[in-house]
Amino acid sequence: EQKPKRTPSSTLAKSTVSYASDVVKREFIWEVQGLSWLEQQLTQEGRECTNSELFEVDRTDECSTYMLAFSPRGGSLQHEMDDQFEMFVDDLCGTLALIRCADNYGTNLCYRFFVRDARGDFRPWGEARRVAVPARDHVACFVGGPDLETEAKGLFGLTFEELLGSEWVVDDSITFKVEIEESVVFSHPSAVPQIRLGKADVTFEQKTPSVEVPPSTLQADLLSLLIEGRHSDVSIEAVYGEAAPATFSAHTNILSQRSDVFAAAFSHEMRESATRTLTVTDVPPPALKALLHFLYTDDFDEVQKVLREEGSSEASSSSGGASSSGASGAAEQSIAQ
Repeated sequence: EQKPKRTPSSTLAKSTVSYASDVVKREFIWEVQGLSWLEQQLTQEGRECTNSELFEVDRTDECSTYMLAFSPRGGSLQHEMDDQFEMFVDDLCGTLALIRCADNYGTNLCYRFFVRDARGDFRPWGEARRVAVPARDHVACFVGGPDLETEAKGLFGLTFEELLGSEWVVDDSITFKVEIEESVVFSHPSAVPQIRLGKADVTFEQKTPSVEVPPSTLQADLLSLLIEGRHSDVSIEAVYGEAAPATFSAHTNILSQRSDVFAAAFSHEMRESATRTLTVTDVPPPALKALLHFLYTDDFDEVQKVLREEGSSEASSSSGGASSSGASGAAEQSIAQ
């Protein structure tokens, strides 16, 4: 038993997998005014940090929501504003932090913090950090910041008093910016056996079916119609001097299309409509035959061939297409008369 063969109409030409097609980028600016009063006001509020409004990054995921928290002395980040943004360890401390809404699904993040200086330019604080937040069995927040994991706290290592007199505070205000890139993971390991995040794309190359085109036989087929007289609808009769008359079975459609002279003759000068005969009296039969061969084949070689076979004195007295063309032209002129 033979193994069956495939006959594909297309073949794979290129395969691509992208791990950045779902990455969403966002930046958020937060200004804190009255900075010199912040520490006293937070004491009255019973907390050690203030927080921004919520902002979204990937709008297709309701948990892709963030806030910024700022603690002037690098204290606790428990802001006591929204329970969904406080699900992290109580003793987590830092000066500036990015907090993501509590979730048990994973996500991939790249974030970086900036602070505006006295010239109005945003200067980076720390390097960009790219993290893979893993899926969890319990709901929790992701928290990231430049000095969360260091003992020394403070913006650029400054104490709060030093910060108030620095280039980062203008008119008792400080302005932060965070740039975030996020690729949300919508699958949970507990629900699917394997998580695959790459987006595949393929390009197929169409395979054109192999068709063998035979050589053209149109010229030979048309000449065969003339020589054999098959399906003819008109007779062309050559009567010239003492030469034996000759009759050719032809086709009005072909001759009318190929020659304006024949088209006019068929329209107005047909001798007898019943016999469908056109008589040519002042062109030798070989010349008329040569003309018909040319009209059916569009090939002057056929004209020369006919004249040689017929022993035409005109063909033997000159070479090339000039005499052949002359014989064909004379035949057409006779028909026109």
